[in-house]
Amino acid sequence: MTFAREFAIAGRAVGPGHPCLVIAEAGVNHFGDMDKALALVDLAVDAGADVLKIQHFRTDVLVGPSAPDWRERLRSKELSDTQVLRIRDHCDRRGILFMCTGHDEDSLDFLDREAGVPAFKVGSGEVGNWPSLTAMARRGKPIILSTGMYEMADISAALEAIAAGGGREVAVLHCVTSYPTDPADVNLAVMGQIRDLFPGPVGYSDHTTGTAVPLAAVALGADVIEKHITIDRDVPNAQDWKVSCDPSNLAAFVAGIREVEAARGGAPKALATAERQSLLWARKSLTAARDIAAGECLTADMLVAQRPGDGLPPSRIGEVVGRTAHRSFARGTKIDPAGLT
Repeated sequence: MTFAREFAIAGRAVGPGHPCLVIAEAGVNHFGDMDKALALVDLAVDAGADVLKIQHFRTDVLVGPSAPDWRERLRSKELSDTQVLRIRDHCDRRGILFMCTGHDEDSLDFLDREAGVPAFKVGSGEVGNWPSLTAMARRGKPIILSTGMYEMADISAALEAIAAGGGREVAVLHCVTSYPTDPADVNLAVMGQIRDLFPGPVGYSDHTTGTAVPLAAVALGADVIEKHITIDRDVPNAQDWKVSCDPSNLAAFVAGIREVEAARGGAPKALATAERQSLLWARKSLTAARDIAAGECLTADMLVAQRPGDGLPPSRIGEVVGRTAHRSFARGTKIDPAGLT
């Protein structure tokens, strides 16, 4: 399998060396209410996210008649094609990328041809649905693949299915499908295992209740972070809000991502420009631990390391021990090799 190390989504570079792509997953947290859907777009934009994502499905196609309770739960969260286009248009006006997960072939076709999504986001529920991934890849757009409930062999098989359809621009997101996910179950080390398997962008789709875990994923090099967002809390017969950021913390979360990735760096260890002003006061110089008379032979116990560091550094103590002072040094005076024989 040959996959791109990096690629662009609507001109936005994704991959190592580029800013982490932050996907604000509104999902179904609009609960079918367009005012809430548009407010979620505004929330994502105002917080500085890169992408606003929702989900599009036909309830009776997505869920079979053998699961009537799930049909009932989802039906009120279903959006029409027209509503999806309204949300996309609002994203365009606000200057944020619009993405949407399509859960059936008709929805996917609509998103591709009419909504014009710049990339496809595959939910973890498609585990094992390799024919769909192959068909999706044939559409020629980048794919972001969540892998909750996948084993490593499943990830490999999914990538093979995408490659069979000609897909080369793929990002793989580690994910744990549990609402909420206990941090002890997250196992962020899986991101490294995916990198061993796959050369493209690797990220993390979060279902924990806070922001510590996705921030840790950024510290470990995540190229993509997906986090649910919501306006409402304590909603019955719903679960996404439990793992979501809201207006009280989303902006701080996105800012935290940018701080962590800035701190992550990647260059070889070197003196930072900001450190140079600290060299004088933080480093130490060899000084006289007591008054030293002219003619005395210097021993280590006559010397002490003290700030500031504008004299002979302690690392050069071997150059002065055993030498003779040809002038006196008062206690606390910096040792000047020129005063020694």
